[in-house]
Amino acid sequence: MKRGVRGGIIKLLDRGEILDIHLSAIEVLEEKGVRSRSRKILEVFRNGGAEVDFNTGYVRIPQHLVDEALRKSPSKVILHGRDERYSILLEDAKVYFGFGGTPTPYIRDLETGGIRRPTKKDFAEATRLGDALLNMDFIMSIAGVFDVPPESEYLHEFEVMFNNTVKPIVYSAPSAYLARRIMEMAAIVLGGFYELRRKPILALYSETVSPLTFAQENEAMIEFASENIPIVLGPVPMAGATAPITVGGATVVAVAEALAAITLIQSVKPGVPVIYSGCAALMDQKTGRFSYGAPEFALGNIVLAQMAQYYGLPCFGWGGCSDSKVPDAQAGAEVMMNTLASAFSGINLIHDFGYLAGGSIGSMEMAVIGDEVAGMVKRILEGVRIDDESLAVDLIKSIGPEGQFMSQKHTLKFLRREVYTPTLFDRKPESLWLSEGGRDIAVIAREKAKKILKEHIVEPLPEDVRKSLSEFVKKCEKELIRQ
Repeated sequence: MKRGVRGGIIKLLDRGEILDIHLSAIEVLEEKGVRSRSRKILEVFRNGGAEVDFNTGYVRIPQHLVDEALRKSPSKVILHGRDERYSILLEDAKVYFGFGGTPTPYIRDLETGGIRRPTKKDFAEATRLGDALLNMDFIMSIAGVFDVPPESEYLHEFEVMFNNTVKPIVYSAPSAYLARRIMEMAAIVLGGFYELRRKPILALYSETVSPLTFAQENEAMIEFASENIPIVLGPVPMAGATAPITVGGATVVAVAEALAAITLIQSVKPGVPVIYSGCAALMDQKTGRFSYGAPEFALGNIVLAQMAQYYGLPCFGWGGCSDSKVPDAQAGAEVMMNTLASAFSGINLIHDFGYLAGGSIGSMEMAVIGDEVAGMVKRILEGVRIDDESLAVDLIKSIGPEGQFMSQKHTLKFLRREVYTPTLFDRKPESLWLSEGGRDIAVIAREKAKKILKEHIVEPLPEDVRKSLSEFVKKCEKELIRQ
């Protein structure tokens, strides 16, 4: 099992400000509440003790129910990989990085650099790339399976992920039906529901609809909770659109949605692993688009981490994303800004590596670049070691003025543990760089991605399991198309 590097270096809010946000969210839940058109969701809230109006769909949640739900939620969560060596322990401010997010409508073609609709083949290659990248600790997506009937898209995507990675999977299932079928697929992979409950190799990612709304799709939370499988929350109200324009006001909306979701989940089955989230995002007022590169979004992630730490819960946030349409300087700056902010604040699961255009375009080159950024950030989080051996006073005195340290055993001993060596970014002399073609980083990243796809082999599922998965997807696809 992997244990992440500890973050939590920066904090924006003091305890009084955190409490102000919490109590403001509680006031919203008690006096206004949330709303849903799903009778199933309303019934769970009612059975859990909330005040439910089935005619209007409003749910008012008293503070004591929220407090009880928080007490029932585990402070530590394990996300398992098909290979246990890649399982990750979420606790305190330990940081992990994730490949991609939810399905992207477009992908950058790795051969031409053009933008097009992704296919099942693209989804498989992208997943395999994420499996190979050393600093990607869990798997989401930078593509989508859009060459199958749309009703069965997510079934095909999960089939691809189960076949093409041994790392933990965090992904969406936008209906109760799909949630149940996807858990059945995971059970096929592991040999039954008992093994799935014991070692879940997937976690559900489910976003509420801002402001303060539970959609029919959120019934998936109930399905996963009933089997005690981890659920990752994802409220992202946009300041100036689905939330007040201020970061503080947008955070209140996000926290209220997150606390309501935790109350719903713990009403289904106490003790279900929940990964907290609730980030104040921004709608760019000039374009009307969600801005992944806004500094306010980075601030929202820092506040997210502090709220999760206040509640004593592991958390999920954003980092490897950009508004740029290509792997350029803007993309690099925004990815580094978001990654540093989220990692320094101690977000446990930092995702979206490989995302461009505000999440509309998946890019394998950008995923490779993001992996390098993640490696650098991990090194910074490791900090500076200060002890007699690292201070090396005796060595400094023995070498003295005008000496050199290159040939010393101390240098060799500490080289690998002390110094991060990039696998992608260029540090060559300019003369050598020019002699090798003077390629920019996007070209180098594309070549690395191609090399990985040519060489990386994922430990395959047994042939009978692969066949069972494929047949199960076909059967469910027929059921969905008939509906």
